[in-house]
Amino acid sequence: MTQSASLTPLAIQNYLTNNLISEDQKVRVSVKRTSLGWLTIRIITSSFEDKTLVEREEKIDNLLSSLSPGLNLGQYPIAGYELLTPEEANFTPVRYIQLPLWSDILMAPEPDDPIEMDEDSPKKPLVITFYSFKGGVGRSTALGLVAGILATRNRRVVMVDFDLEAPGISIMFQPDIEKTSGEHYGVLDYLHQRYLTPEEDIPNIGNCIRQINLQSRGELFLVPVGEYDENYIHRLADLDMRSFYRRGINPVEQLMEDIKAQLDPDVILVDARPGFTDIGAIALFDLADTAFICFSPTEQSLEGLSWVVQTARKQRDYQGKPDLRFLVTPIPPVATEQQKIWRDKVENWIEDNWDVPIGTTVEELYYEVLYNPNISTLSSLVNDIPKSLLDAYLPLADTIDASLPDIKQNIVTKTNDGRRNILNELIFESATAQELEPDNIPHIFQRTEDFPKFLNNRTWLIRGAKGTGKSLLFRLFVEKSDAAKELAQYDINLNNVNFIPGHGQPRVSGTILDSGDLASYEQQVGENEWQFFWLNYSLLQVCNSKSELRTLSDLDRKLVALSAQENPSHAEIVSWLVERSKSPQTRPQASDELRAIDRWLQQHNQVLWLLYDELDAGFGSSQKDYERRRRALEALLAWWLESGTSLKHIIPKIFLREDIWNQLNFTNTGHYSGRSLQLRWEEADLWRLVLRQALKSSESLSKSLEQKLGVTVERLNLIGLEQLRQSLYPLWGERMGRTKKAYTYNWVRNRIADSQENCFPRSLILLLQEAVKLEKEFPTEYSSEITLRPKALIDALPYVSQQRVAEVRNEYPELDQLLQRLQGERSPIDENRLAEIWKVENGQLALRIKDMVEAGILTERSRPKDPPPRVYGVVELYLYGLGMVRKGQR
Repeated sequence: MTQSASLTPLAIQNYLTNNLISEDQKVRVSVKRTSLGWLTIRIITSSFEDKTLVEREEKIDNLLSSLSPGLNLGQYPIAGYELLTPEEANFTPVRYIQLPLWSDILMAPEPDDPIEMDEDSPKKPLVITFYSFKGGVGRSTALGLVAGILATRNRRVVMVDFDLEAPGISIMFQPDIEKTSGEHYGVLDYLHQRYLTPEEDIPNIGNCIRQINLQSRGELFLVPVGEYDENYIHRLADLDMRSFYRRGINPVEQLMEDIKAQLDPDVILVDARPGFTDIGAIALFDLADTAFICFSPTEQSLEGLSWVVQTARKQRDYQGKPDLRFLVTPIPPVATEQQKIWRDKVENWIEDNWDVPIGTTVEELYYEVLYNPNISTLSSLVNDIPKSLLDAYLPLADTIDASLPDIKQNIVTKTNDGRRNILNELIFESATAQELEPDNIPHIFQRTEDFPKFLNNRTWLIRGAKGTGKSLLFRLFVEKSDAAKELAQYDINLNNVNFIPGHGQPRVSGTILDSGDLASYEQQVGENEWQFFWLNYSLLQVCNSKSELRTLSDLDRKLVALSAQENPSHAEIVSWLVERSKSPQTRPQASDELRAIDRWLQQHNQVLWLLYDELDAGFGSSQKDYERRRRALEALLAWWLESGTSLKHIIPKIFLREDIWNQLNFTNTGHYSGRSLQLRWEEADLWRLVLRQALKSSESLSKSLEQKLGVTVERLNLIGLEQLRQSLYPLWGERMGRTKKAYTYNWVRNRIADSQENCFPRSLILLLQEAVKLEKEFPTEYSSEITLRPKALIDALPYVSQQRVAEVRNEYPELDQLLQRLQGERSPIDENRLAEIWKVENGQLALRIKDMVEAGILTERSRPKDPPPRVYGVVELYLYGLGMVRKGQR
């Protein structure tokens, strides 16, 4: 056979296998192509036993030459080979990368089994390399400022200057170095002398480390490049990084081990040489657990970085590191629109060039630092730094800090028995507001920061996304009014207030109508008579709930008789409503009756709240039903603005889904701006909800948190955010692990939020409910200090996403088919692809996208001035439940 284009790695692999299998049925042959087109061969067979390497090479060369004349192990295209017996293979792991340098990594083939990083295990010390392809992007400055921030957090931090040709941090920290006597050396001195005399402790690592003077608490150390003199230049010229990795003792590895032994640091920050240099490669690919790639958002920078990232990805697959994060700096002071262009370019580039880990979004992989001319005027990178300047670097410090072992200890117990007790006791209840039994409502209800504003009589309209607690709030006041009054007593006395359902679930009151009744009413009276419906409907609900009002002489006898029935037929109610709406005489009479009730309430020093719920679901789910709902709700809201202000003791509380409110259009809509409350769950609200359920279910956790932190269920509403976060430590720790690089509370909060930044308490409780279940099934124990390991939360998220998607399908039945067709798609997704899978065009496409955005599922990733097609992303809360994957996800 002659060598040709058909001579692929697979063809060679099959040929060798077929010719060796007669001697060894279990022969294993692997032929891989490197990034530069070379081949590597690995053969494992028992036929090599008792044969020298020369004999093995001769055997394979003969086979190769018969496949293609001139083809042999010693020349192009074969870059390397391993010829092993099965026993030898057990002690010789596959390793095609001999040196952690640019060309060696790029030439290596893709590994058969990429190494996965242990996500749950924080590492100490963690080695973080700051690298840039080009200089002048603020890499050393970022490292220095981040080091100072970490030191103030009680982290022991070491900075190592590996930019031997053009030192950065060694110069920047000169004014802050603690003055000591004795000899002072650095990285170059250490590496050069250790290469010459590896057995001698010269120079001692202690003479290479300099402590930084800090005005605040903390410990910060620097290993500089060394003293600048003529000999420095000669030693640098002698340095051969490749030779370090071809001998028994590697000076680079010995330097890092000596630093760890001398200082026991939490984190080592390495300042790497820019470009494709050997010393930069070692700092990035051999030393770093994580690397921050610093660059400016220009085409020139991104083009060079593509090779950097490609090399890093391959090294990560071989060694399990480095993981990458990206720092865009310095961003010039340009218009917001231009910043958005750069941001989109960066996100697209990261998705195309670096894998986005599962459970991570592209936004969590990069950070931005705007250009600040004040940096050049700083006399120190660690002392007297303006807060406004440090704020830009806090997210980087948070990311590193979140990858380190927790500082807090002994909040609960040091025994696995104590942890297991808490785990077995924990019960999280995630029932929907509709599913809850009335007696359970006060136990589940969590008072939020919005609660005092809701209690204000001026607050008529309570808006919020579905799942933000509107129905639970409604049921608390209507069905468990005594508990509601008790919860409100810290803000207002509601003892003289009556809570009456103006509309809601039929089970709340026998006089509440359903969707068929509402359709029947409109069919009989027409589309424009809804204001009279709400007026008479309110009279019926009030008189039905408050029997003493039926004695008023001003009331219509039919109204009194109907309201006195315990369970009147809906046909009778609709008939009465139709009759009242059609009769010219009863229209003004209804307003008189409501004012008479208002006067009676005033005389008896009482107030009446009319609460309206189920306004999204109570009309049906067809397009005609939605149109009817819009007309009815516009009439309800307009009627209260027109007539309700004259009523002093009757107060409406109208619960309405946010997207429905946005679709309404009636006279004086803006007048609700001072009477409206948008329900949102802030972070403190969410953690109080979690702690309420955790403390009530786990006696062990409750006793421990009260003893150690003074936290009890009764005090939850008085506890601030930081103490709430600390109280959650025994439940889920502080950090999500090395690959997620996030504080647990931030990770959780971001993943129970939709694209409109609404957080869903039920999704939060579902996450914990499922995580508890998964944690009990793990075969290995975890830290005795933490009940739920990060993996339990991560693995629970897809289930939560599935449940949330099911809820959305129930809330928005008109979107069900659109959601199903997103299965298997990638996020972000452009409008052309949406039109294709949804089978809609032009105006219909725009409407469907608008619906999905308002429902919190899609968020636009493109800018208004971008050319078509528009691009949309899907948040984590919905991604897994929709069966989608994120672009660039590994």
